[in-house]
Amino acid sequence: MGTFTCPNCHQPVAPADEICDSCGMVLTPTAGVPQRSSVTVQPGSAPASTGSSNLNACPHCHQPLALGDEICDQCGAVLSKSTGLPQPTSASAPTEECPSCHAPRRPGVKFCNHCGVHFPAEPEPAGPLTIGLVLNNRYKVIKAIGSGGMGAVYLAEDQMLKRQVVMKVLLSTGDAEMIAQSIKEREFLAAIKHANIVSIYDFLTVGTHGYIVMEYVNGKTLDQIMEEQGHPFAVEDAIRYMIGILPAFTYLAKLGLVYCDFKPQNVMLEVLKDGTQVLKLIDLGTVIKVGPKPDAVYGTPGFFAREAIKTPSPETDLYTICRTLAYLVTQMDPGNPPFGVPPSEHYKAFRDSPTLYRLLEKGTHAEAMRRFHSAEDLADQLAGVLRQIVGGTPGVSVTSRLFISGMLTTSGKLGLRGEAALDEQDSAIRLLRAGDQALRSGNYASAQNFFTQATSANPRSLDGHLRLAEILIDEGKFSEALAEITRVQRLAPAHWKIAWYTGRLLEAQGNLAAAAEQYRHLMADLPGELPPQQALARVSAQQGKGEEAVKLYTTVLKADPGNTDAIFGVTQALFQLKQWDEAIKILEGVSQAAARYVDAQLMLCGLYLEKINPLTAHRAEQAALIVNALEGRTEDPRFFLTRGNVYRMLWRLARQKQLPSGMTISGGVDTRPQTLGAIAEASYKEYLRREAHPANREAILSRKFEVAPWRLW
Repeated sequence: MGTFTCPNCHQPVAPADEICDSCGMVLTPTAGVPQRSSVTVQPGSAPASTGSSNLNACPHCHQPLALGDEICDQCGAVLSKSTGLPQPTSASAPTEECPSCHAPRRPGVKFCNHCGVHFPAEPEPAGPLTIGLVLNNRYKVIKAIGSGGMGAVYLAEDQMLKRQVVMKVLLSTGDAEMIAQSIKEREFLAAIKHANIVSIYDFLTVGTHGYIVMEYVNGKTLDQIMEEQGHPFAVEDAIRYMIGILPAFTYLAKLGLVYCDFKPQNVMLEVLKDGTQVLKLIDLGTVIKVGPKPDAVYGTPGFFAREAIKTPSPETDLYTICRTLAYLVTQMDPGNPPFGVPPSEHYKAFRDSPTLYRLLEKGTHAEAMRRFHSAEDLADQLAGVLRQIVGGTPGVSVTSRLFISGMLTTSGKLGLRGEAALDEQDSAIRLLRAGDQALRSGNYASAQNFFTQATSANPRSLDGHLRLAEILIDEGKFSEALAEITRVQRLAPAHWKIAWYTGRLLEAQGNLAAAAEQYRHLMADLPGELPPQQALARVSAQQGKGEEAVKLYTTVLKADPGNTDAIFGVTQALFQLKQWDEAIKILEGVSQAAARYVDAQLMLCGLYLEKINPLTAHRAEQAALIVNALEGRTEDPRFFLTRGNVYRMLWRLARQKQLPSGMTISGGVDTRPQTLGAIAEASYKEYLRREAHPANREAILSRKFEVAPWRLW
């Protein structure tokens, strides 16, 4: 087989390649010859089987043709209606051809389908629109304001409604019938009504020109803003802009429409009089209906997906959004690389925001199935990434459609149980909810019964099987848990919950390296979600990777300041690293309104008394302040044990004459050994009364006798 090279960059390409992976040039499927221009893509129909007797080959590009084809979809050659062969030309009506490669040119087409050259604009018989001209007795031309991808753009005044409008050329050709047909085909655009999409008001013809009349948006495109400021957008601003425009794509997808050519030049930021910022798609000339054989697909290299050439879809729109976001934060060369994202080390924005980079890697993945499939999903993950970058709001819990709030769950052996949200479309949802309620109350038997009923009622219930796996993991029945996860894998091989529960199973089994790999995979798939990062942090700490754990926990806490599980996790990791001051700062930052505030305070006392050596009077006094502040706030036996330990340490320091003269403890307690020892002895006694069978009973009794040796027990 011969070797083929891209005619643009001369890099090797396979015979069947449609796009050069090196430069983005669109190629013919057979010989690596340029097929489209660098601005537009017009896919032809897929080659038919050459074994059919009803097929001919185009004499120009040699691609198969069906008998009766009028035009070759591959190269644009005009064919005989009866034979599928090129039509003979006459002297009175010469066939137009490309000035570069001399291939036949289809009337009205802007680019050569064979070599990609851009055809010059056809002469306008009546000349360009003149200032002051009134069209259709309604639209008065004010000025030319630019030229879009399909022609000139004018600012005009609607004299009937007294408002400014934009008039953009829809088609320029000498064929009046083609203009009328084109306008008829585009009238569906008038039905598009959305706050983030420019409104279509009217269609009209001027001589041999067709125009579309649109809403005038008084703002600047993101491309103009970036050019004016002379540098890329801040990551948080760029993400907010993309989140702001995504509702428009949700709307278009519901209507079965594809925008095709999203890029910084096609989204405008308008600032209203009250300061409100509104984002709008301003060019609907490239919008098409979803279908198997679109007539013309307009896209900009460096932004469109590979498969958008022949099968544009709402999913390929999401790809262009991710490529646009990458461009907005880096001003990268869109052609280097033409697809995916460049290495993270090439741009500061990527290095500083690894969560954003993970999102862009997913959104522009070479495999379409591994990308985002709805604007809602992309918006959710973008919002999560933004929260990790700018920080969450203290006191406001993080919400997610994929994971439920920690306030609604209980803790199992691996931390919060049941974080994965239930599928509300599951036909057994009532049984699943009942099972979750039982699980949260610690009633394993009842929960297992409900989940088993759910899988009986709906054998394809992913959550039913996975909730059973959760229970079995907690009970140490690992082989049975694996069987439930395997059932789900057969039902939905690519579902993200499989990685989540597989990671939990491996972690419970002590296979930490494999569990970490599952959590990393999930972080790549769900870059805006916090539970996978928190799980990986937990595993990293167990592996002795304290620095990695602290880094992950810190990201989680920035996004969710009230996440007490993450607070205790990062504290333990800091203990491993002996970074006492950082641990103190974390624990002191826990809000008094937090559910585990008491736990944080008791851990802080333990840090003062046991971790930091040598113990000083100042540290012991701080611990005493904490336990005295907790007096009456909790009946937890651990409080009385901690108070006993604090006053025992003060008792020791007092006996060693290490407490400052005249020092008093909070609450007016004097520092005589007898006073301090009595408080410690009473605290230990209360602890033993409340904790019936403590594992450390002998040690506590020993401490109790130490501070009160004159008493008998």
